[in-house]
Amino acid sequence: MFRGIGTLSARRALISTAILALAAGFPNTAGAQEGPQQDAQTAARDAAQDYASATPTPTPKPKRNPPQSASDAAAATAMYSEARSADESGSGGAAIEGYQHALKKYPLAPEAGNAQYRLAELLEAQGDLSRAFNAYQALLSKYPDTPNFERAVAAQVAIANQYLQGRPQKFLGIPIGSSARRAQEMYANILANAPFSKYAPVAQFNLGLAYEKQSQPFEAIKAYQKVLDTYPNSDVCDDALYQIGYVYLRIGFAQYSQDLSSLVQARNTFEDFLIEYPNSEKAPQAHENLAKLGGQEADDIYRIARFYEFSRDLKSSVIYYNDVIRRQPQSKEAGLSKSRIEELRSQYGDDALRTGPEKAETGEKAALRRRLQAQVETSALSDYAGPPKRDIVPDELPAKEPKMRTSVDDVKPLPAVEPSLPTR
Repeated sequence: MFRGIGTLSARRALISTAILALAAGFPNTAGAQEGPQQDAQTAARDAAQDYASATPTPTPKPKRNPPQSASDAAAATAMYSEARSADESGSGGAAIEGYQHALKKYPLAPEAGNAQYRLAELLEAQGDLSRAFNAYQALLSKYPDTPNFERAVAAQVAIANQYLQGRPQKFLGIPIGSSARRAQEMYANILANAPFSKYAPVAQFNLGLAYEKQSQPFEAIKAYQKVLDTYPNSDVCDDALYQIGYVYLRIGFAQYSQDLSSLVQARNTFEDFLIEYPNSEKAPQAHENLAKLGGQEADDIYRIARFYEFSRDLKSSVIYYNDVIRRQPQSKEAGLSKSRIEELRSQYGDDALRTGPEKAETGEKAALRRRLQAQVETSALSDYAGPPKRDIVPDELPAKEPKMRTSVDDVKPLPAVEPSLPTR
Protein backbone atom coordinates (compact mmCIF):
# COMPACT_ATOMS: atom_id res chain seq x y z
CA MET A 1 0.00 0.00 0.00
CA PHE A 2 1.40 3.34 -1.03
CA ARG A 3 1.14 6.41 1.15
CA GLY A 4 1.66 10.08 0.55
CA ILE A 5 0.02 13.03 -1.15
CA GLY A 6 1.46 12.21 -4.60
CA THR A 7 0.15 8.65 -4.66
CA LEU A 8 -3.24 9.78 -3.34
CA SER A 9 -3.50 12.32 -6.16
CA ALA A 10 -2.46 9.68 -8.68
CA ARG A 11 -5.10 7.27 -7.39
CA ARG A 12 -7.73 9.99 -7.60
CA ALA A 13 -6.72 10.71 -11.23
CA LEU A 14 -6.83 6.99 -12.03
CA ILE A 15 -10.29 6.66 -10.55
CA SER A 16 -11.52 9.66 -12.55
CA THR A 17 -10.15 8.06 -15.72
CA ALA A 18 -11.76 4.72 -14.86
CA ILE A 19 -15.11 6.33 -14.19
CA LEU A 20 -14.98 8.09 -17.55
CA ALA A 21 -14.05 4.83 -19.23
CA LEU A 22 -16.91 2.96 -17.59
CA ALA A 23 -19.33 5.74 -18.47
CA ALA A 24 -18.19 5.72 -22.12
CA GLY A 25 -18.96 1.98 -22.41
CA PHE A 26 -16.31 0.65 -24.76
CA PRO A 27 -17.81 -1.26 -27.70
CA ASN A 28 -17.64 -5.03 -27.36
CA THR A 29 -17.81 -6.01 -31.02
CA ALA A 30 -14.30 -6.82 -32.08
CA GLY A 31 -12.71 -9.76 -30.43
CA ALA A 32 -9.33 -8.09 -30.59
CA GLN A 33 -10.63 -5.18 -28.44
CA GLU A 34 -12.46 -7.29 -25.82
CA GLY A 35 -9.33 -8.02 -23.80
CA PRO A 36 -8.18 -4.39 -23.44
CA GLN A 37 -11.72 -3.31 -22.52
CA GLN A 38 -12.01 -5.85 -19.73
CA ASP A 39 -8.53 -5.04 -18.49
CA ALA A 40 -9.38 -1.33 -18.26
CA GLN A 41 -12.59 -2.01 -16.39
CA THR A 42 -10.84 -4.35 -13.99
CA ALA A 43 -8.07 -1.80 -13.34
CA ALA A 44 -10.66 0.89 -12.65
CA ARG A 45 -12.46 -1.31 -10.13
CA ASP A 46 -9.20 -2.22 -8.39
CA ALA A 47 -8.13 1.42 -8.17
CA ALA A 48 -11.49 2.40 -6.73
CA GLN A 49 -11.30 -0.35 -4.10
CA ASP A 50 -7.69 0.63 -3.28
CA TYR A 51 -8.66 4.29 -2.78
CA ALA A 52 -11.68 3.36 -0.68
CA SER A 53 -9.56 1.20 1.61
CA ALA A 54 -6.93 3.94 1.97
CA THR A 55 -9.46 6.70 2.80
CA PRO A 56 -10.42 6.68 6.51
CA THR A 57 -14.14 6.34 7.14
CA PRO A 58 -15.41 8.71 9.87
CA THR A 59 -16.74 6.79 12.85
CA PRO A 60 -20.15 7.94 14.10
CA LYS A 61 -20.23 9.55 17.55
CA PRO A 62 -21.54 7.19 20.19
CA LYS A 63 -25.00 8.11 21.30
CA ARG A 64 -26.28 8.00 24.82
CA ASN A 65 -27.98 4.82 25.74
CA PRO A 66 -31.59 5.15 24.62
CA PRO A 67 -33.36 1.88 23.89
CA GLN A 68 -32.42 1.07 20.33
CA SER A 69 -34.93 -1.72 19.83
CA ALA A 70 -37.98 -3.30 21.31
CA SER A 71 -35.78 -5.66 23.33
CA ASP A 72 -33.79 -2.73 24.76
CA ALA A 73 -36.98 -0.87 25.63
CA ALA A 74 -38.31 -3.95 27.37
CA ALA A 75 -35.03 -4.35 29.28
CA ALA A 76 -35.14 -0.71 30.40
CA THR A 77 -38.74 -1.03 31.52
CA ALA A 78 -37.92 -4.21 33.43
CA MET A 79 -34.97 -2.58 35.19
CA TYR A 80 -36.98 0.46 36.26
CA SER A 81 -39.88 -1.79 37.32
CA GLU A 82 -37.55 -3.83 39.50
CA ALA A 83 -36.23 -0.70 41.24
CA ARG A 84 -39.79 0.59 41.72
CA SER A 85 -40.87 -2.75 43.21
CA ALA A 86 -38.03 -2.57 45.74
CA ASP A 87 -39.08 0.99 46.54
CA GLU A 88 -42.73 0.02 47.09
CA SER A 89 -41.74 -2.88 49.31
CA GLY A 90 -39.82 -0.53 51.62
CA SER A 91 -36.31 -1.65 50.64
CA GLY A 92 -34.83 1.84 50.39
CA GLY A 93 -31.26 0.73 49.87
CA ALA A 94 -32.14 -1.73 47.12
CA ALA A 95 -34.37 0.85 45.46
CA ILE A 96 -31.59 3.45 45.47
CA GLU A 97 -29.16 0.98 43.95
CA GLY A 98 -31.71 -0.11 41.35
CA TYR A 99 -32.57 3.45 40.32
CA GLN A 100 -28.89 4.34 40.03
CA HIS A 101 -28.14 1.35 37.76
CA ALA A 102 -31.18 2.01 35.59
CA LEU A 103 -30.38 5.72 35.22
CA LYS A 104 -26.81 4.93 34.33
CA LYS A 105 -27.70 2.38 31.65
CA TYR A 106 -30.89 3.93 30.25
CA PRO A 107 -30.85 7.68 31.03
CA LEU A 108 -33.21 8.50 28.15
CA ALA A 109 -35.90 5.98 28.95
CA PRO A 110 -39.41 7.39 29.53
CA GLU A 111 -39.21 6.35 33.20
CA ALA A 112 -35.90 8.16 33.81
CA GLY A 113 -37.28 11.52 34.98
CA ASN A 114 -39.56 10.06 37.65
CA ALA A 115 -36.84 7.63 38.72
CA GLN A 116 -34.35 10.49 39.19
CA TYR A 117 -36.83 12.42 41.33
CA ARG A 118 -37.64 9.35 43.43
CA LEU A 119 -33.93 8.65 43.91
CA ALA A 120 -33.45 12.16 45.31
CA GLU A 121 -36.42 11.70 47.66
CA LEU A 122 -35.04 8.40 48.98
CA LEU A 123 -31.60 9.92 49.63
CA GLU A 124 -33.20 12.85 51.44
CA ALA A 125 -35.33 10.48 53.55
CA GLN A 126 -32.18 8.60 54.59
CA GLY A 127 -30.56 11.86 55.75
CA ASP A 128 -27.92 11.95 53.02
CA LEU A 129 -28.73 15.56 52.22
CA SER A 130 -25.67 16.42 50.17
CA ARG A 131 -26.21 13.50 47.78
CA ALA A 132 -29.94 14.23 47.72
CA PHE A 133 -29.24 17.82 46.68
CA ASN A 134 -26.99 16.57 43.89
CA ALA A 135 -29.70 14.13 42.76
CA TYR A 136 -32.23 16.97 42.58
CA GLN A 137 -29.63 18.99 40.72
CA ALA A 138 -29.27 16.19 38.15
CA LEU A 139 -33.03 16.12 37.72
CA LEU A 140 -33.20 19.86 36.98
CA SER A 141 -30.27 19.82 34.57
CA LYS A 142 -31.01 16.56 32.69
CA TYR A 143 -34.81 16.57 32.78
CA PRO A 144 -35.88 20.24 32.88
CA ASP A 145 -39.34 19.34 31.52
CA THR A 146 -40.15 17.17 34.51
CA PRO A 147 -43.49 17.91 36.22
CA ASN A 148 -41.62 17.79 39.55
CA PHE A 149 -39.46 20.82 38.70
CA GLU A 150 -40.84 23.23 41.33
CA ARG A 151 -41.00 20.55 43.99
CA ALA A 152 -37.37 19.68 43.33
CA VAL A 153 -36.36 23.35 43.67
CA ALA A 154 -38.31 23.60 46.93
CA ALA A 155 -36.55 20.51 48.25
CA GLN A 156 -33.16 21.97 47.31
CA VAL A 157 -33.93 25.24 49.12
CA ALA A 158 -34.99 23.28 52.23
CA ILE A 159 -31.74 21.29 52.16
CA ALA A 160 -29.63 24.42 51.68
CA ASN A 161 -31.46 26.08 54.59
CA GLN A 162 -30.38 23.27 56.89
CA TYR A 163 -26.74 23.88 56.00
CA LEU A 164 -27.27 27.60 56.46
CA GLN A 165 -28.55 26.93 59.97
CA GLY A 166 -25.35 25.07 60.83
CA ARG A 167 -25.80 21.46 59.75
CA PRO A 168 -22.23 20.10 59.60
CA GLN A 169 -20.75 18.68 56.44
CA LYS A 170 -19.57 15.12 56.95
CA PHE A 171 -17.35 12.71 55.09
CA LEU A 172 -17.29 9.16 56.40
CA GLY A 173 -19.02 10.48 59.51
CA ILE A 174 -16.35 13.13 60.15
CA PRO A 175 -17.40 16.83 60.06
CA ILE A 176 -15.47 18.71 57.38
CA GLY A 177 -15.62 22.18 55.87
CA SER A 178 -17.94 25.06 56.57
CA SER A 179 -21.68 24.53 56.45
CA ALA A 180 -22.19 28.16 55.38
CA ARG A 181 -19.84 27.62 52.45
CA ARG A 182 -21.80 24.54 51.37
CA ALA A 183 -25.06 26.49 51.70
CA GLN A 184 -23.61 29.25 49.51
CA GLU A 185 -22.72 26.72 46.81
CA MET A 186 -26.19 25.20 46.97
CA TYR A 187 -28.00 28.53 46.63
CA ALA A 188 -25.75 29.47 43.70
CA ASN A 189 -26.63 26.17 41.95
CA ILE A 190 -30.33 26.70 42.54
CA LEU A 191 -30.19 30.18 41.02
CA ALA A 192 -28.17 28.93 38.06
CA ASN A 193 -30.72 26.19 37.24
CA ALA A 194 -33.94 28.01 38.16
CA PRO A 195 -33.35 31.78 38.22
CA PHE A 196 -37.06 32.54 37.75
CA SER A 197 -38.57 29.86 39.93
CA LYS A 198 -41.02 30.99 42.58
CA TYR A 199 -38.39 30.00 45.14
CA ALA A 200 -35.59 32.01 43.49
CA PRO A 201 -36.09 35.23 45.55
CA VAL A 202 -35.76 33.26 48.79
CA ALA A 203 -32.66 31.51 47.49
CA GLN A 204 -31.11 34.84 46.48
CA PHE A 205 -31.85 36.35 49.91
CA ASN A 206 -30.46 33.32 51.74
CA LEU A 207 -27.35 33.54 49.58
CA GLY A 208 -26.74 36.93 51.20
CA LEU A 209 -27.17 35.37 54.65
CA ALA A 210 -24.61 32.70 53.73
CA TYR A 211 -22.12 35.41 52.77
CA GLU A 212 -22.76 37.18 56.07
CA LYS A 213 -22.01 34.01 58.02
CA GLN A 214 -18.69 33.77 56.20
CA SER A 215 -17.78 37.38 57.13
CA GLN A 216 -18.07 38.64 53.55
CA PRO A 217 -20.23 41.75 54.10
CA PHE A 218 -19.80 43.39 50.72
CA GLU A 219 -20.67 40.18 48.86
CA ALA A 220 -23.74 39.93 51.09
CA ILE A 221 -24.77 43.48 50.17
CA LYS A 222 -24.48 42.60 46.47
CA ALA A 223 -26.67 39.52 46.98
CA TYR A 224 -29.34 41.54 48.82
CA GLN A 225 -29.23 44.27 46.20
CA LYS A 226 -29.80 41.65 43.50
CA VAL A 227 -33.04 40.69 45.26
CA LEU A 228 -34.25 44.29 44.87
CA ASP A 229 -33.08 44.53 41.25
CA THR A 230 -34.15 41.12 39.93
CA TYR A 231 -37.23 40.37 42.06
CA PRO A 232 -38.67 43.82 42.94
CA ASN A 233 -42.17 42.44 43.63
CA SER A 234 -41.15 39.54 45.87
CA ASP A 235 -42.09 39.21 49.53
CA VAL A 236 -38.47 39.35 50.69
CA CYS A 237 -37.65 42.82 49.29
CA ASP A 238 -38.30 44.53 52.63
CA ASP A 239 -36.03 42.03 54.40
CA ALA A 240 -33.33 42.54 51.76
CA LEU A 241 -33.38 46.35 52.10
CA TYR A 242 -33.30 46.15 55.89
CA GLN A 243 -30.43 43.67 55.76
CA ILE A 244 -28.38 46.02 53.56
CA GLY A 245 -28.67 48.73 56.20
CA TYR A 246 -27.85 46.25 58.97
CA VAL A 247 -24.69 45.06 57.20
CA TYR A 248 -23.52 48.65 56.72
CA LEU A 249 -24.27 49.28 60.39
CA ARG A 250 -22.05 46.37 61.45
CA ILE A 251 -19.25 47.54 59.16
CA GLY A 252 -19.42 51.05 60.61
CA PHE A 253 -19.39 49.83 64.22
CA ALA A 254 -16.48 47.48 63.54
CA GLN A 255 -14.18 50.07 61.93
CA TYR A 256 -12.54 52.56 64.25
CA SER A 257 -11.41 55.11 61.71
CA GLN A 258 -12.18 58.62 60.53
CA ASP A 259 -14.21 57.27 57.58
CA LEU A 260 -17.93 57.56 58.31
CA SER A 261 -19.14 56.36 54.92
CA SER A 262 -20.50 53.02 56.19
CA LEU A 263 -22.52 54.68 58.93
CA VAL A 264 -23.86 57.23 56.48
CA GLN A 265 -24.89 54.41 54.13
CA ALA A 266 -26.58 52.59 57.01
CA ARG A 267 -28.52 55.68 58.05
CA ASN A 268 -29.65 56.40 54.48
CA THR A 269 -30.72 52.77 53.96
CA PHE A 270 -32.76 52.64 57.17
CA GLU A 271 -34.43 55.93 56.28
CA ASP A 272 -35.32 54.55 52.83
CA PHE A 273 -36.61 51.38 54.47
CA LEU A 274 -38.97 53.31 56.74
CA ILE A 275 -40.27 55.30 53.78
CA GLU A 276 -40.81 52.22 51.59
CA TYR A 277 -42.07 49.83 54.27
CA PRO A 278 -43.42 51.85 57.22
CA ASN A 279 -45.67 48.97 58.36
CA SER A 280 -43.02 46.27 58.22
CA GLU A 281 -42.44 44.17 61.31
CA LYS A 282 -38.83 45.35 61.23
CA ALA A 283 -39.76 49.05 61.35
CA PRO A 284 -39.24 49.29 65.15
CA GLN A 285 -35.79 47.76 64.75
CA ALA A 286 -34.99 50.29 62.04
CA HIS A 287 -35.96 53.16 64.36
CA GLU A 288 -33.80 51.68 67.11
CA ASN A 289 -30.85 51.34 64.73
CA LEU A 290 -31.23 54.96 63.64
CA ALA A 291 -31.05 56.02 67.30
CA LYS A 292 -27.87 53.97 67.72
CA LEU A 293 -26.46 55.53 64.59
CA GLY A 294 -27.11 59.01 65.96
CA GLY A 295 -25.14 58.29 69.12
CA GLN A 296 -22.38 56.52 67.22
CA GLU A 297 -22.12 59.30 64.66
CA ALA A 298 -21.83 61.95 67.38
CA ASP A 299 -19.16 59.91 69.15
CA ASP A 300 -17.16 59.42 65.93
CA ILE A 301 -17.27 63.10 64.96
CA TYR A 302 -16.29 64.07 68.50
CA ARG A 303 -13.30 61.69 68.29
CA ILE A 304 -12.23 63.37 65.05
CA ALA A 305 -12.48 66.79 66.68
CA ARG A 306 -10.33 65.60 69.59
CA PHE A 307 -7.79 64.21 67.12
CA TYR A 308 -7.42 67.59 65.40
CA GLU A 309 -7.20 69.37 68.75
CA PHE A 310 -4.42 66.99 69.82
CA SER A 311 -2.67 67.74 66.51
CA ARG A 312 -2.85 71.50 67.30
CA ASP A 313 -5.12 72.10 64.31
CA LEU A 314 -7.52 74.25 66.30
CA LYS A 315 -9.60 75.53 63.42
CA SER A 316 -10.38 72.01 62.16
CA SER A 317 -11.20 70.83 65.65
CA VAL A 318 -13.69 73.66 66.11
CA ILE A 319 -15.32 72.79 62.77
CA TYR A 320 -15.95 69.21 63.94
CA TYR A 321 -17.09 70.31 67.40
CA ASN A 322 -19.68 72.52 65.73
CA ASP A 323 -20.66 69.61 63.45
CA VAL A 324 -21.45 67.49 66.52
CA ILE A 325 -23.63 70.28 67.91
CA ARG A 326 -25.44 70.67 64.59
CA ARG A 327 -26.06 66.96 63.91
CA GLN A 328 -26.88 65.68 67.40
CA PRO A 329 -27.78 68.68 69.57
CA GLN A 330 -29.31 66.51 72.34
CA SER A 331 -26.38 64.13 72.74
CA LYS A 332 -23.83 64.27 75.53
CA GLU A 333 -21.12 64.76 72.90
CA ALA A 334 -22.81 68.03 71.90
CA GLY A 335 -22.47 69.32 75.47
CA LEU A 336 -18.83 68.26 75.59
CA SER A 337 -18.19 70.00 72.25
CA LYS A 338 -19.63 73.27 73.54
CA SER A 339 -17.38 73.09 76.58
CA ARG A 340 -14.29 72.43 74.47
CA ILE A 341 -15.03 75.36 72.15
CA GLU A 342 -15.37 77.73 75.13
CA GLU A 343 -12.12 76.47 76.65
CA LEU A 344 -10.23 76.91 73.39
CA ARG A 345 -11.67 80.37 72.87
CA SER A 346 -10.65 81.49 76.35
CA GLN A 347 -7.17 80.00 75.92
CA TYR A 348 -6.29 81.06 72.35
CA GLY A 349 -8.75 83.81 71.48
CA ASP A 350 -11.29 84.18 68.70
CA ASP A 351 -8.75 84.95 65.97
CA ALA A 352 -7.01 81.58 66.45
CA LEU A 353 -10.31 79.73 66.03
CA ARG A 354 -11.87 81.80 63.26
CA THR A 355 -12.09 80.06 59.90
CA GLY A 356 -11.72 81.84 56.56
CA PRO A 357 -9.14 84.51 55.57
CA GLU A 358 -6.26 85.14 57.96
CA LYS A 359 -7.16 88.86 58.27
CA ALA A 360 -10.57 90.41 57.96
CA GLU A 361 -11.13 92.43 54.80
CA THR A 362 -11.87 96.10 55.35
CA GLY A 363 -14.84 97.77 53.72
CA GLU A 364 -12.64 99.99 51.53
CA LYS A 365 -10.64 97.03 50.26
CA ALA A 366 -13.78 95.01 49.60
CA ALA A 367 -15.26 97.92 47.56
CA LEU A 368 -12.05 98.18 45.54
CA ARG A 369 -12.08 94.43 44.84
CA ARG A 370 -15.67 94.59 43.65
CA ARG A 371 -14.94 97.52 41.28
CA LEU A 372 -11.96 95.70 39.81
CA GLN A 373 -14.05 92.60 39.30
CA ALA A 374 -16.75 94.64 37.58
CA GLN A 375 -14.21 96.18 35.21
CA VAL A 376 -12.76 92.78 34.32
CA GLU A 377 -16.21 91.36 33.68
CA THR A 378 -17.06 94.37 31.49
CA SER A 379 -13.89 93.92 29.44
CA ALA A 380 -14.91 90.33 28.77
CA LEU A 381 -18.01 91.38 26.82
CA SER A 382 -18.00 90.78 23.08
CA ASP A 383 -18.71 94.44 22.25
CA TYR A 384 -16.13 95.85 24.67
CA ALA A 385 -14.11 98.69 23.05
CA GLY A 386 -12.10 100.03 26.01
CA PRO A 387 -8.44 99.58 26.99
CA PRO A 388 -6.99 96.09 27.30
CA LYS A 389 -7.43 94.30 30.59
CA ARG A 390 -3.79 94.71 31.57
CA ASP A 391 -4.22 98.50 31.44
CA ILE A 392 -7.25 98.57 33.69
CA VAL A 393 -6.16 100.32 36.87
CA PRO A 394 -8.75 101.85 39.18
CA ASP A 395 -8.36 105.43 40.30
CA GLU A 396 -8.60 104.36 43.93
CA LEU A 397 -5.16 102.69 43.82
CA PRO A 398 -2.54 104.76 45.67
CA ALA A 399 0.21 106.44 43.65
CA LYS A 400 3.51 104.66 43.47
CA GLU A 401 6.08 105.85 45.97
CA PRO A 402 9.34 107.30 44.55
CA LYS A 403 12.24 104.89 44.43
CA MET A 404 15.25 105.53 46.64
CA ARG A 405 18.44 106.57 44.81
CA THR A 406 21.08 103.95 45.44
CA SER A 407 23.82 104.60 42.83
CA VAL A 408 26.25 107.39 41.93
CA ASP A 409 24.45 108.02 38.67
CA ASP A 410 21.25 108.71 40.55
CA VAL A 411 22.84 111.63 42.53
CA LYS A 412 24.55 113.47 39.63
CA PRO A 413 23.75 117.17 39.47
CA LEU A 414 20.95 118.05 37.18
CA PRO A 415 22.03 119.71 33.93
CA ALA A 416 21.53 123.50 33.80
CA VAL A 417 18.58 124.44 31.76
CA GLU A 418 18.24 128.04 30.77
CA PRO A 419 14.78 129.45 30.85
CA SER A 420 13.23 130.20 27.53
CA LEU A 421 13.27 133.81 26.41
CA PRO A 422 10.10 135.77 26.56
CA THR A 423 8.38 136.30 23.26
CA ARG A 424 6.49 139.26 22.06
